[in-house]
Amino acid sequence: MAPDRSRRRLLQTLVWAGPSVAWAGQPDGPPPVYRTAWPPPATLDYQVRRGILSGQGRLSWDPRPPRYELQLQARVPLLGTILTQTSTGLLEASGLVPERFTDERLKRPPRVADFHRPRGPITFSGREDTRPLQPGLQDRLSWMIQLPAIVQADASWHQAGRELSLLVVSARADLDRWVFLSHGDQTIALTDGRSVRALRLERLNASASGTRAEVWLDPSRHHLPVRARLVEGRDEPFELVLAGG
Repeated sequence: MAPDRSRRRLLQTLVWAGPSVAWAGQPDGPPPVYRTAWPPPATLDYQVRRGILSGQGRLSWDPRPPRYELQLQARVPLLGTILTQTSTGLLEASGLVPERFTDERLKRPPRVADFHRPRGPITFSGREDTRPLQPGLQDRLSWMIQLPAIVQADASWHQAGRELSLLVVSARADLDRWVFLSHGDQTIALTDGRSVRALRLERLNASASGTRAEVWLDPSRHHLPVRARLVEGRDEPFELVLAGG
């Protein structure tokens, strides 16, 4: 494949939530209700990588009970900001309770999921279809804090072989059950060359066109993610690696 054509393809698929996946019906039953202890306010800077392209990312977590705001931005040299995702909602004993999720991408109109709590349904900008509102439902950004909140409240999740599940919905109306397997603690390198011990969780049984996800949670940072790797279908992996600190 010619270099210019390859670069165009990478730019078209730069951000991690690629083509929408058909919703085949409501996932069987609600997910378990977990104890949670959400992390304190934090701003984490990452190196962003996808294929030959790299840039900077920032995850901003602002809990102000009873509410929270969470934002992820990614920037690439020459292109500027290519991704802004924002999740806002409530903080409850079960963790994050999203009310609105916004997904903005390079040269595309923003997509929005509104949860219409307390009864729903979830509606989506530019779409007529809806999704049922279910207990514990997370959006495509809030899961990155919900997992740390669950693990922070129960150290036994560091035991390899345990599984936990979340229902996750995107701004494109994809709704699916994400089952994560604990691989226990692993040593990983940060961008400054230092190493940390972090809990690796991997999503199981993603469909061929779905999102495959891995995340490494650092107990010294209230289990906030120090690395994440997401793959949509056959696209190049999208990776976040903590930029030191």
